[in-house]
Amino acid sequence: MRVWCITVQSFVTYTFLNSAKETTAFSNYGCAFKCNDLSRKTQIRRLCSTNSAITETLSQYLFNLPSADEEISNAVIAIADSCIEISGLLAVLPLTCEDDLLETVANGGVNVQGEKQKGMDIISNNIFKENLRPHAAVLASEEEDSIILGSPGKMYEIAFDPLDGSSNLSVNIPTGSIFGIGIHEGSNETPFSRSGRSLKAAGYALYSSSTEFVLSFGEETVGFTLDRERSCFIKSRNSISCPERGTFYSLNDGREPDWPKGLQRWIYDAKRGLTPSGTIYSSRYVCSLVADFHRTLLVGGWAGNPRPHLRLLYEAAPLAFLAEAAGGYGSDGEQNILDIVPSGLHGRVCVFLGSRKDIEDMEDYGDIQQCSKKYEF
Repeated sequence: MRVWCITVQSFVTYTFLNSAKETTAFSNYGCAFKCNDLSRKTQIRRLCSTNSAITETLSQYLFNLPSADEEISNAVIAIADSCIEISGLLAVLPLTCEDDLLETVANGGVNVQGEKQKGMDIISNNIFKENLRPHAAVLASEEEDSIILGSPGKMYEIAFDPLDGSSNLSVNIPTGSIFGIGIHEGSNETPFSRSGRSLKAAGYALYSSSTEFVLSFGEETVGFTLDRERSCFIKSRNSISCPERGTFYSLNDGREPDWPKGLQRWIYDAKRGLTPSGTIYSSRYVCSLVADFHRTLLVGGWAGNPRPHLRLLYEAAPLAFLAEAAGGYGSDGEQNILDIVPSGLHGRVCVFLGSRKDIEDMEDYGDIQQCSKKYEF
C-alpha cells in the first residue's frame, strides 16, 4: 500500500476587523476570501464534484498507472510538492518587500550558464534539492555546475530547471519548472549521458493564473491543476493531444535579421499562407519557455529558439518527451531532439517544439538553425 501526502507550507488564517464587525478570511499564501465569498466557492466546488474527470488526484493517478513504480511515483510526488511550494511563494512575491527575490542576486550572482540569477532562482533550486535528494540517486540542476548526490541505492536520476523564465518575475509573467527522470545506471561517473529516449518520465509546472502540472510516462500526456484548498493537484486535462498543425509560431521576431535564410523564408511564407499547410500563421510569444510550450502543446503550431540556447537536459529533452507522447514533435532543426546524446551537463541545442507536420515542413526548408549568439536584455 502506498500513501503520499502533498503539503503546502505557510497556509495562514487571517482575522480582519471591519469597523465594529469582525469577519474572518482565509488565505492560501495570502489571497484572502471574506466569509460571504465562501458560498461562491462552495458552488464552484459542487459543480466540479459532478465531473469525475476532475476529481482524480495526482497520487491516485500514479497509484493506478502500471508504468509508475513506487520509487518513481514518490519522486514525482516530491517534484509536485516542490512546485506547490514554489507556486505559493510566487503568488505573494510582490508583497514580500524583499526586492532581492525579484532582482538579480547581489555581488554579480550568475549561474553556470553565465546567466544572472534572481533570488527566487536560488530558493527554487534549494527547494528542489531538499525535496528530491531522498528520492533519486543523483540530481542535476540548471543552476549548478556539477551533479548533486542523492541517496545511495535509488533507481533514478533527475534533471531539472527549478524556475524557468525568472527574468519575467518582476512583471508577473508566467514562469515554470521543468524536469526529466531517467534510470540511473549505478555509477556517478557518467550520469545523464544518454539521449532523451532513455527518459522514463518528464513534466513541467506552469505558474500562471492557476498552477498546472503536466506529466508523461511516455504513453500519454496529462495535466493537473493545483487545488489550493486541498493542497493537491487534481487531474484536469485527460490525454492531451497536440494538433498535427496549428496556426501560431512562437519565437522572438525581433531577431529576424540574424536568422538563417531557411528560417527567414518559412516565417515570410507562414505570414502569407504560402507554407505547405496553406495556413496564415500568427505570432504568439511570451518569452517564457513553459508558457509558450504549454500553449503550443494545447493548440498547436510550434515554439522554440533557433539559436543553440536552451539546455538539452533541463529543457529541450523533457519537453520533447512530453510533445512526442502527445503526438507532437521536438526537433533541433535537423534531427529529433530525443535522439541527441548530451555533450555534458549543460549542453545547449536549437529547439523547435510542437505540431509534427508544421515542424517537418519547416525542416524541409533547410537552414533553420541560427549560429550561437548572445543578446543583452
